[in-house]
Amino acid sequence: MVTLHRELVGHLGKDADAVILETPYGFQVNRDDISIRAREYFRRSVGLATVVAPDTSADAPSIGAPGADDADKVRDLVRRADWVFSGPGSPSYALNRWHTLRLGEILRERVARGYGVTVMASAAACTVGFAALPVYEVYKAGHPPAWLTGLDLLGALGLPVAVIPHYDNAEGGTHDTRFCYLGEPRLAALEQELPEESAVLGIDEHTAVILDLSTSLVRVWGRGVMTIRRRGAGLLVPGGTTLPPEQLRDLVTGTEPAVVPLPRRPADTDTDTDSDGGVGAAPPRPAPGVRRHCGRPSRQRSRGSTRRRGRGTPGPWPRWRWSSSR
Repeated sequence: MVTLHRELVGHLGKDADAVILETPYGFQVNRDDISIRAREYFRRSVGLATVVAPDTSADAPSIGAPGADDADKVRDLVRRADWVFSGPGSPSYALNRWHTLRLGEILRERVARGYGVTVMASAAACTVGFAALPVYEVYKAGHPPAWLTGLDLLGALGLPVAVIPHYDNAEGGTHDTRFCYLGEPRLAALEQELPEESAVLGIDEHTAVILDLSTSLVRVWGRGVMTIRRRGAGLLVPGGTTLPPEQLRDLVTGTEPAVVPLPRRPADTDTDTDSDGGVGAAPPRPAPGVRRHCGRPSRQRSRGSTRRRGRGTPGPWPRWRWSSSR
């Protein structure tokens, strides 16, 4: 995702305040190592100097940010930042800590007023909808599938969704790990608990969705697709597609007609490689430029694809995005 990160920070000033939220991985004993590697990644690959907003429940202060034990300073750091990034870790842990530290309301405030750049990736992306997926509890600990209350960052934009990153994950090999390790049966069960006028918003790996609040445009970026899934039927919006938020709302709520333009250009992808260190009424008709997907894996995508050389087109900020990968 280097190319996209460079595009997003390209509109920031030279001395921009850039903050990495430690919270999703703050419970891990190697959190300082993760922070060091994340800061080096953005410094070396993106040209962005960052500090770390620590999880103040940690036993020891983290590197790169003053006032590690002062929750007020952490909140102020995030509130004033020109760029905020949150990524891998545990969605449930992050939600609990952000509620305790009142960082969730600050993130909602940033999005509602369109301030700066806010990037939510991987585990953090799970938290941005009104419902959130407790990945570890379901996949690793065997808890019954159940939604958590999410940050609902998208509620202010009129998007009642549950965001699921790593939507096309294929690490399971012999078992279904799509939908952020849920698999089809669990996702189908969870879908029935969502309100009628809502949807699952799935984001493939190596893919991002960008909401440019200054131009009121939504862009799907990367080599995968964004899936809008309602009651088992998915509309697949390919990389390179740009549409206004109103059209995305129509797709999410099932409003007819829901017409999506064809991609204006080939999907944007990185030219170099980098890595990070989810039965109702009849499904709606797929709109032009959108494929319908009914829960069965696509052979072409499950086997992977060759990255195509692409070029992003910078636009004005403020903006924010959520994705599956760092």
